[in-house]
Amino acid sequence: MTQQRRSRGAMIGGLGILAAAAIAVANGGGSDDPEVVTPTTPAPSSQDRSAGEGAGAGVGAEAGSTPPPGSAGAGSGDGAQRAGSAGAAPYCGESRYVQEISVRRWAGGDFQISLWPTDAARQADDRDDASAQLWTAVRDCVGTLDPAVTESLRDQLRCHEFLALVPGSGAERYATGETFDIESWRPTPGRRRWISTRCGNTLGTDPTTAPVRTYRPDGVPPRSQPTGEHA
Repeated sequence: MTQQRRSRGAMIGGLGILAAAAIAVANGGGSDDPEVVTPTTPAPSSQDRSAGEGAGAGVGAEAGSTPPPGSAGAGSGDGAQRAGSAGAAPYCGESRYVQEISVRRWAGGDFQISLWPTDAARQADDRDDASAQLWTAVRDCVGTLDPAVTESLRDQLRCHEFLALVPGSGAERYATGETFDIESWRPTPGRRRWISTRCGNTLGTDPTTAPVRTYRPDGVPPRSQPTGEHA
C-alpha cells in the first residue's frame, strides 16, 4: 500500500509539473510562428566531398574532413572556420550550464547535436538567460550554422530548457532523458507547439539509417553516448 501511494504521488507530482510548465510556456510570450518551414540540408555533391569545398566548418568539422551540410560560410577543406570568432578553436566541454556537447552525423547530411545539461541548467530561475547561454555553448562547439536550420535548432533547445524539470517515466528522471537533443531535420516547432510536439520531436522525418559518426568537434573523445530523443 505504501509503495502504491508513493507511485501515485510521484505520478500526480509529475503531472503537476507538466501542467505548470504548459501554463508557463503559454504565458511566456515570445514570437508566434505563422508558418512552419522545414529546414533543408541537401547532401554534398561528390565534387564537394572530393575537393573539400562547400559549407563552412559548422557542426564541428574536424581537421582534414569535409564540413557537413547545415553550416554557414565557405570552408577551406580543413574546417578552418571555427566556433565564435574567426580562428577560435571549438570547445565542447564543461561550463556553468553544460557538461558536454557531441554531434552525430548521417551520410545524407543530417545531424543531431546532443547537449548534457548541468543541474544548474535544469533548475535555472531565468530560463531565457539559461537558453541563451546554452545556445552560445552550442555555437562555441559546432561553429556558425546555416540560417535554414538555426531557427529550428535554437527553438528546440529553448523548449528543452523550459521543460527541463518535467519528470520522466520508468527509470528516467527527466522526460528529456540525460540530454537535450536538437536535430537538423525538424521544422521549427514554435512556442505554442512545444508541448504538443514534444519540443519538435514529432515533426520532420527521422533518418532511417544509423549515424555514420558520433564525435566532439573539439577533438576530445565523448565521455557519453547520446541515447536519442525522449518525450
